[in-house]
Amino acid sequence: MTAQPAPVADWVTIPDLVRDPFPIYERLRAEGGVHWVPAVGRTLITSYAAVHETELDQETFSANEEGSLQIRAMGHSMLRRDDPEHYIERKAWQPALRPGEVKRTWTRVFERNAARALDALAERGPGSDLIWDFAAPYAAENLRELIGFHNADQSDLQRWSQTMIDATGNYADDPEVWALGKASFDEVDAALDEMLAWHAAHLDDNPTLIAQLLRAPERTMPLERIRANLKMTIGGGLNEPRDALGVAAWALLQHPEQRAAVAADPELWPAVFEEAIRWVAPIGLYSRQVTRDTELAGVALPAGAKLGICVLSANRDETVWAAPERFDIHREVRPHLAFGKGTHVCLGAWVAKAEVAAVGLPRLFSRFEGLALSETDPAVIAGWVFRGMTRLPVTWERARPAADGNPSVRATATAPRITIVGSGPSGSFTAQAVRKAIPDARIDVVEAQPVPYGLVRYGVAADHQGTKSVSRQFDRLYAEPGVRFIGNTRLGVDVSLDELRAASDAVVLATGVRGDAPLRIPGGDLAGVHGAGAITRTLNGHPDAPAPPALGARVAIVGHGNVAMDVARLLTRRDFTGSDLDDAVHADLAGAVRTVHLIGRSAPELAKFDPVMVRELAGLPGVRHVVHGVDLDAVPEGKDARLDAVRELAAADPGERGSDGEPGTPVIEWWFGARPVEISGERGVRAIRIAQAGADRELAVTAVVTAVGFVDEGAEASGSTAMPTSAGAHPDGRVEPGLYTAGWLRRGPRGTIPEQREDARQLARMIRDDLAARDGDAPSAAGIVPPVHAVDFAGWRRIDLRERLGAAPGRVRAKLASRDAQLAAARDASLVPPPAPGRAAGARHEGAITILFATESGGAELAAEELRRHLDGGDVRLLDVADAAPEELDPQRLHLVLCSSYGDGELPTAARGFHAELRAARGGLAGLRYAVFGLGDRSYAKTYSRGSELLDEALTACGAQRIGEYGRHDAGGGTDAAEAAVDWLEGVLAELADAAPVAAGLR
Repeated sequence: MTAQPAPVADWVTIPDLVRDPFPIYERLRAEGGVHWVPAVGRTLITSYAAVHETELDQETFSANEEGSLQIRAMGHSMLRRDDPEHYIERKAWQPALRPGEVKRTWTRVFERNAARALDALAERGPGSDLIWDFAAPYAAENLRELIGFHNADQSDLQRWSQTMIDATGNYADDPEVWALGKASFDEVDAALDEMLAWHAAHLDDNPTLIAQLLRAPERTMPLERIRANLKMTIGGGLNEPRDALGVAAWALLQHPEQRAAVAADPELWPAVFEEAIRWVAPIGLYSRQVTRDTELAGVALPAGAKLGICVLSANRDETVWAAPERFDIHREVRPHLAFGKGTHVCLGAWVAKAEVAAVGLPRLFSRFEGLALSETDPAVIAGWVFRGMTRLPVTWERARPAADGNPSVRATATAPRITIVGSGPSGSFTAQAVRKAIPDARIDVVEAQPVPYGLVRYGVAADHQGTKSVSRQFDRLYAEPGVRFIGNTRLGVDVSLDELRAASDAVVLATGVRGDAPLRIPGGDLAGVHGAGAITRTLNGHPDAPAPPALGARVAIVGHGNVAMDVARLLTRRDFTGSDLDDAVHADLAGAVRTVHLIGRSAPELAKFDPVMVRELAGLPGVRHVVHGVDLDAVPEGKDARLDAVRELAAADPGERGSDGEPGTPVIEWWFGARPVEISGERGVRAIRIAQAGADRELAVTAVVTAVGFVDEGAEASGSTAMPTSAGAHPDGRVEPGLYTAGWLRRGPRGTIPEQREDARQLARMIRDDLAARDGDAPSAAGIVPPVHAVDFAGWRRIDLRERLGAAPGRVRAKLASRDAQLAAARDASLVPPPAPGRAAGARHEGAITILFATESGGAELAAEELRRHLDGGDVRLLDVADAAPEELDPQRLHLVLCSSYGDGELPTAARGFHAELRAARGGLAGLRYAVFGLGDRSYAKTYSRGSELLDEALTACGAQRIGEYGRHDAGGGTDAAEAAVDWLEGVLAELADAAPVAAGLR
């Protein structure tokens, strides 16, 4: 369809936008999201998708707008420049605003200033205005100290900021607004001239922004650019945190139930902050200019067109959020645009989070008892270019003394007993989360098997020990007082659900979903058709798994998800050093396999596999890949991570190999856009017919493995004869107060192991709130009495030790594959494990470690610093990739690589030189070991985590060896990046610890 000119929205007026822009934006979104608005003299972009698209393409949608109001009001700052000029100025500004500096230096400043501002608010008494008597002076003083304007006071900062911000949004061209803005413009210049000289003479131990600029070794930024960027910092650095704090407070004061939830769990303050700036984005609109004729959301935009990017509108897009007009800190996390995306992501984001979420809001609400909105003097909110509270009068019953104003976790009246059925990742993560949400809770984890960890032990591929190493976290959990592992205890056989509920204050069912979904085509029930889950359990030594079937020489795998990738790799890989695979079982199952057909309905761009999994297959030595049904030239390289991974398959060199049919020379045939039609054979599988591109093709095969998902086996999954729910029946996790579901039983068979962690946190909060709502005098339940044949955590540790001692050369363990053998080991008093791991201890590694981080906004650096603290001493170095060179990487040191992704799968700007050097080197790093943790945003579905993958690929091409699980963090999720990175580090170090005896040839 040919793009149409932008429709005209001549009904929009500036006064209506100032008063309440949301009804206007709702209509504009419903009518397409791109409109010419005569009242503001530009095209407004209002839909999330269209705003998001402009963020990704600075070459088409330039920040360097001709006749920019912001340039007139503040000078030509980095916000009105594109790369590379933008990056040069951004880099100069970063040191004072880095998350590490915010944590080390500025948070203490914010705490001191909050105490003073709250003291002043208390002295003014009830009826004070929360904006002008607290939020504004607090934010202004923070900014004054951060910049280093010692010759001004906070009132000067407030005046400068507001008048220049008003000029930036002066679309009505009011001459008085311009005059006030110009007066502040000149005052800032005069104050800066004086402070440049002062700071130049006082550089030692000076963390301020001005001092950082003067200290920079390559200080080449002209003075007029420093002036412009400081004015930009004064504008955004004051108004944004002030307005975010005000809107968040206003929202909580209108939602007492959410306020109570935060009072009970102070860890929710970051969620309050993020939801507040989604609900009402402080910067409501910014400008862009089109550099070439283009199309956006079906609308033709000519070169030179001036755009208004309406973040206020995009953050309330109904296609992204349910009921977006509602303030809800418990809503499913989606990536908002309040801080921007791509190259212009807000430099001050970490400062704002610290002064609002970590300090300002918690101290405000804990300091004033009975804080409430004034009933006689209503609050007022206004604005559209910048939106925030203009009045927020409040009252309170009592101002607590400052010493009593620190947030604290509300203690429960009694120590509740929580029973969790299932010790897989969802059950164990739930136990961790409950332990944190209700610190005094006593937790029982009931498991049908004698051994814990479920899917981690028996579902994760045997050669992915990095993923399996999450069990080391759980080992520390079960070693804690108040947490019991009760293994070899089946629900419905050894204990009934009614008995569990009578003995517990809350019961969580985390029994999982493990049945292989059937392939519903003719022949789908033939002998020789096997489920991928059953194959994986057999290779993992599950006691209930059948004897391994001989798959023959030619195997079809139906499905292109990660489970299918696992099976294809396990069938074609020949070296399993470092795994816990049983060679005899593998030989019986896959010893004859020479050809694997991987059949999937989708094109690569829509496939369900993780690109890293495909690259792992591409890197298997001695394996040849043939790709069918893909146009590799359809999408440019670097624009789709999945398609790029398939390109690597086509280009993979299998190395030395003989003719087909010889051992060690398997072939994987990849069929994209192919639908299985029929499996044929008499007593067993003979062939599978597929439909691809309108034609049928028959593939001769000896076995078919279905990897098309999992189904609920009901009672059979857990041994229960009275399971009260089915998978997905209660997606919020609550069957009724006191009875809950977790993991795949909660949402159905979807979600990765790391994703279960966030679900567990939500569930733990729900349990805590339900317990708090019950009768406060109700005694805690007594807990269950384990059956005599139960296996406790000490018994599991004896099983674990027996398996490790029995490992063959090159293996980390030899699993006991029968229940009897496991029970015998659990009772063997001669097995004396080492002391149980302590949960509070930091991670340990005997060798030297370098932590490399690549970041634009600071997230990877903050996570890297948390890893350094967690490593608890030793030879640990922190190094920005911008300052690294490939030839300087020491193979004697372990390298932890943390890298953020930006825009359309782009590396941080500072990392691009290092990446180019790696690609040019193509060798020279043999013997270097590294692990990767990628920080990204799932809203960029095709290129999520691509930046870290680019570094990973380049390091591998240079001969370096990646170890451990490939870690990832979603910026739009609810888990803190630093916390996720620590969990990942534990897994990496656990894998190294497991590999140490293997490398030494020990048994």
